[in-house]
Amino acid sequence: MELHDCRRILVFGGSFDPPHIGHVVLPMLAMEAIDADAVAYIPAASPPHKPDRELAPAADRLAMLQRAVADLGFAHVLSLEIDRAEQGIVPGYTVDTLEALRNELGPGPEFRLLIGGDMLRCFDTWRQPERVIEFAEPAVMVRPPDTSESLLSALPDGFEVADWRSRLVPLPQLDISATMIRERVRSGLPIRGLTFDSVEDYVFDQGLYRG
Repeated sequence: MELHDCRRILVFGGSFDPPHIGHVVLPMLAMEAIDADAVAYIPAASPPHKPDRELAPAADRLAMLQRAVADLGFAHVLSLEIDRAEQGIVPGYTVDTLEALRNELGPGPEFRLLIGGDMLRCFDTWRQPERVIEFAEPAVMVRPPDTSESLLSALPDGFEVADWRSRLVPLPQLDISATMIRERVRSGLPIRGLTFDSVEDYVFDQGLYRG
């Protein structure tokens, strides 16, 4: 289904450095939980919350993500933030990305923004957080060791528990992270099973993460 034709779209941004199994499984489960039609993956060019970490080139991260979801009909990879960075617009703030996505897709689809519990804890520090919510109501992944109650008790000042309780989406914990994969590549260890074969091939063909 094309994004223009969707009723509800789950928007999922991140570094995807590299994309791994969790980047597909968790959004798919969240999409089902909130009855969305598609997941719009938006790789970041220069994430504001990771200003000091050097990322793999945006073109490589975009190519890996496209390979990771190539066979998934619900997944769409958008290069909005990378395209803006090429025009000199950095860093890429979520509120600007959502506004650009709304302008591109028009008023039809409803947007939901998929974030983790760590992002909820600092959501008040985002640029124009209330406007972010206006564009795309958050869907917050609740993964062990967090619980719904632990996240609600850690809400930033001024956030209403009643508003956020309905935005929580309990999901399983997957002990896979991009950091783990990068470290294993640097150490010469296999990453088979942690990411997709097409991504693994790309990492090694391009010599990424070797230090």
